[in-house]
Amino acid sequence: MQSKAYILTAFLCGAGVLCAQDPSAQTPSAQPPPAQAPAGTSTSTSPDQSGNSAGTYVRRFSIGATLSVVGLSLISGGSNTVTNSTTVSTAYDASSVSSRIGYGITGQVAVTDRFSVVVGGYLRKIGYTLNTTVTTTTETSLNGVLTSTSSSTSTNEDTRARLYDIPVLVRYYSKGRHVPGARWFIDGGGALRDATNIRTSISSTDVNGNVTCCTDTPTAPQHRTAPGAVVGAGFQLIDPVGIRVIPEIRYTRWLQQTYDVGTTHTQRNQIEAALTLSF
Repeated sequence: MQSKAYILTAFLCGAGVLCAQDPSAQTPSAQPPPAQAPAGTSTSTSPDQSGNSAGTYVRRFSIGATLSVVGLSLISGGSNTVTNSTTVSTAYDASSVSSRIGYGITGQVAVTDRFSVVVGGYLRKIGYTLNTTVTTTTETSLNGVLTSTSSSTSTNEDTRARLYDIPVLVRYYSKGRHVPGARWFIDGGGALRDATNIRTSISSTDVNGNVTCCTDTPTAPQHRTAPGAVVGAGFQLIDPVGIRVIPEIRYTRWLQQTYDVGTTHTQRNQIEAALTLSF
């Protein structure tokens, strides 16, 4: 019976008879299909606002440029007078001409989620001037009166060299590699210092004031290579384009001195502030 009613309704509509609209019989309007990615393309994880892909905040491998400034001069100068005999004395006067600024590269390898191995290589310029004055006093008697006469000779040494500091450290971060935000760290290990490219110029002045210049035989250091122990602490910050900004304070205790003669001594306690831009 239901099928016959549908047939009659269709016949009447086709004859021009007004057909009542049943709201329940209306079909919903067609909705456009959702947009789909073109064939052959794939989606990927985009970097976050800090330039980190897949949320890595300490990379497995990284390398950067480092600027280092030491708090104390690399060489401590001073003055000293030695009495060789009743008539001869020698005065030493040394001063540093070293640079407190060093620079180089720092590399890092993340071993675990929080531990990394850090290796650096930094160039520093070291130098000193040493004035050595030998004074001889002679006494003469004239008509029973003693008269003292002094004469001096002096040498001036100017020595310059390059130091390569190579620290190898184990670093511990306060956060895991994939945890966002800034993080502090501590590190410690050893270092090796090597003195190269040594240049020396020595001039001398005789008792008459005549200057002879110059002897250029390099002055041999007491220890061309010196080991040291290092501890440090700092922060790792990340700028909006993903560059790691790493400020750090380090203390190095050198177990041997590159120069250690007279009043010329290399600093054994080294405090430095370093800034690394790592990629």
